Amino acid sequence: GNPNSLVFAAALAASEENAAGGEIVTAPTCGSCGVLAGVLYMFHRHYQIGKKRLARALLVGGLIGNLVKHNASISGAEVGCQGEVGTACAMTAAASCYLKGGNNKQIEYAAEIALEHHLGMTCDPVMGYVQIPCIERNALSAQRALDSCDFALHTDGEHFIDLDACIQTLKETGKDLNPNYRETSQGGLAKAVRKKASSD
Repeated sequence: GNPNSLVFAAALAASEENAAGGEIVTAPTCGSCGVLAGVLYMFHRHYQIGKKRLARALLVGGLIGNLVKHNASISGAEVGCQGEVGTACAMTAAASCYLKGGNNKQIEYAAEIALEHHLGMTCDPVMGYVQIPCIERNALSAQRALDSCDFALHTDGEHFIDLDACIQTLKETGKDLNPNYRETSQGGLAKAVRKKASSD
């Protein structure tokens, strides 16, 4: 079938399992668990990638996640969703680039692209639940990770903004984010849905 459809389905499945209180793997957080899971599942099912190569891809993705965790934050309460789904997207882009044969420069570039284009993303869960916009966001971010990977693979890996600078920017942007957009459910979509519910 269509690999994109498989990515969406698998990412949604993992995210819905989390929302239902089931057992998932944080990658890097519960709220962003569908991104890496969805894409790696697609590589396994659609491209028949074996478990050893998938495990190596997990190591590559984990390295990116640790860089963000130790130099900025992966907590939506600290830096907004850029730290959760943004990091998950970067991890997944790097893992995908490894699986598609990218060199180290291309892998780093894939991660940087993915993270850069999540900078400033707010964490505004409706009613405090990791459901809206989180579940759908995981599926869309999984596809964005693959796009970031493919973009990087069309280059020689040379680029202007490196991953370290992007991670530092994430940290600074997170500090500047209004608390209403850091997992408090006081602003953004959470506020909009509250208004809609009260008017209905």
